[in-house]
Amino acid sequence: MRLIVTAILAASLCLAGWASTGAADDILIADFESITYGDWQVTGDAFGDGPASGTLSGQMAVTGFKGKGLVNTFRGGDQATGTLTSPEFAIAQPFINLLIGGGGYEGKTEVQLHVGDKIVRIATGPNTQPGGSEELAEYSWDVSALIGQNARIRIVDNHTGGWGHINVDDIRQSEQRSAPEQLKLEKELLVDDGYLLVPVSNFSRRQNVVRLNLYDGEELVQNFNVALPLEGDAYWMAAYPLSHFGVDGKRLTIRPATAAMSTTSIQASFERIRIGSQDEAWAGDDYQQVYRNQFHISTRRGWNNDPNGMVYHDGKYHLYYQYNPFGIFWGNMHWGHFISDDMIHWKEKPIALFQKTEGDMMFSGGGFVDHDNTAGYGENTLFIAFTSTGRGECLAYSTDGGQTFTEIPENPVVKHRGRDPKIIWYAPQQKWVMVVYNEDESELTKASPFSENSKNLKNANLAFYESKDLHTWTQTSAFTDYDRETVFECPEFFELPIEGQPGESRWCLMAATNRYFIGTFDGKVFQKESGPHGQRRGAFYAPQTFSDTPDGRRIQIGWVQPPSFEQQIPNQISNQAFSLPHQMTLRQTSDGLRLFCTPIEEVDRLRAETLASGADLDALAAEKLLQACANELTEVVIELSAPATLQMQINGIDATFEGQSARVYNDRTVNEVYVDQGREYRINSRDAKKLGDSTTTLHGSDDVKIQSLKIYRLKSIF
Repeated sequence: MRLIVTAILAASLCLAGWASTGAADDILIADFESITYGDWQVTGDAFGDGPASGTLSGQMAVTGFKGKGLVNTFRGGDQATGTLTSPEFAIAQPFINLLIGGGGYEGKTEVQLHVGDKIVRIATGPNTQPGGSEELAEYSWDVSALIGQNARIRIVDNHTGGWGHINVDDIRQSEQRSAPEQLKLEKELLVDDGYLLVPVSNFSRRQNVVRLNLYDGEELVQNFNVALPLEGDAYWMAAYPLSHFGVDGKRLTIRPATAAMSTTSIQASFERIRIGSQDEAWAGDDYQQVYRNQFHISTRRGWNNDPNGMVYHDGKYHLYYQYNPFGIFWGNMHWGHFISDDMIHWKEKPIALFQKTEGDMMFSGGGFVDHDNTAGYGENTLFIAFTSTGRGECLAYSTDGGQTFTEIPENPVVKHRGRDPKIIWYAPQQKWVMVVYNEDESELTKASPFSENSKNLKNANLAFYESKDLHTWTQTSAFTDYDRETVFECPEFFELPIEGQPGESRWCLMAATNRYFIGTFDGKVFQKESGPHGQRRGAFYAPQTFSDTPDGRRIQIGWVQPPSFEQQIPNQISNQAFSLPHQMTLRQTSDGLRLFCTPIEEVDRLRAETLASGADLDALAAEKLLQACANELTEVVIELSAPATLQMQINGIDATFEGQSARVYNDRTVNEVYVDQGREYRINSRDAKKLGDSTTTLHGSDDVKIQSLKIYRLKSIF
């Protein structure tokens, strides 16, 4: 507990001077626990009348400060500016320690130490780009050479753009520094090979998360956020391709984005950054790691999430995806790339779409083929649509079979509060239609009530646009629902024939949570007939379907979300996966029209051999047969004599279903369960604490009869 020596100091809570704290060698300058700034001088409107009590309106959660108060200049947003200056004090200890967060703009969002009319020390927050964190971190000035001199502290907010605010707390003099010693970390790199090699830790702490800037002279080539390993940390190497940037043979400079990030704690790992080959980072057993699923494709190293740009073009299926090359968690969004002949066996290709910087990442979108040269770049041109976080909705085309892309000059073609464009060809009117997630307030959202669970998404809707040439776009309509979560992120939109009803079809509209609407579409407006239908489908999110399939099948792949296992395996090199492809069909049921999901026939190519089979079994006998799944990659095909609930667990992962038949695909950390020819579909994931669990059980009621049970061993796709 802090000791306050007088009632007056208790009232002002040390804002006008300093007092002894519990540690006798510390001298408190300010803890900002009062309702006013005391004798500190305020200019402008950024600081208000007194300290903030934590997070301000519209701000991400502020953490890492002490007590209940701090300096926080996010007053009404980033537009406010001003200064806060302390009374004069004598420097009596070798270090001044403080907590700082917010913007990282030197001269604009910083804490200054003034001696006379000179600024002798500065400190800035860590952030200059979208994303980041509002957490305050320790910062230390070495002022041993200034002991005995009088000084003032000035907190400055003179920036009005993004991260135009600063957070400060707990300023004190001390015999010991609270933060690692700061250095000038900078390194020159000769690009005499193809990749930037960077050590990556899977554990983020205040002292090791850094934004690294890569320069060609004074020009910023790229920057990215990475957790560099501290001493003793397990780590893996990321290999980042540089050919895209045209820097072969040049000398580049790499350094942390702000001085606050240049500390002794990351010095050793910073020195490991170098230019090299991809083979120097990769290992021969990358695909054999115990946590890596063996028939659910995943990026070799790094993080993957939403499938993007799914399209068939010139004999190849292309699966692009959200990709972080510098960690096994979300961030630094690029587009990774897989190609395949059969949608089962995939080859990983180089990055197809690079973030421009960490402040302009490449978010999700779709792919399509301009067969008739409507855009003027040639017949059969492959296009992608994507969200640039710094600009808006963008389009790009490829002249090399989808390996690299060139943006069209009109980008962004749509600018709004939203993301994730999906573009389709609407043949009846010979035009393109874009459906995109939108958060702009509109007459539609103002007039549409919303559920309690989606009150934070009150403006969420799916906006429709049209274009004849892909260069200019006009909005035609929008769609929302009482449950706004059903229209949140990553829209999909397609027409399907109704099975068994020749000439009849309906349109299906869905978003990231997989719940869907069925209705009609006239080229401008989607009219709902029913929905939302379906469920979240477990560890499955943001699915997309292939455009331009040669046989007209509507084939879906989604993001599979297993847990990460860095606690058990600190040098885990990859995270997340993609589902098996399944065909979507529209069928009439007793409840009305519904989507069904069934594994495509190519999935059967995974079968290696039959491990076990049986017929006319009770639950106990079926459970004994099911033990053949232990520690194996398997497909279980089960049929019951009548609908029932069967409680199953295969290799420690739940596979329970309710129905008359199921196909269950069992990988290392996830399974996929298709019930009654795809009437229901779900992905289940392993408990992170049960990696390697082979427990396999089956339970049903006494009268349940298993008509048929077959277990196939499946092959790895790697």
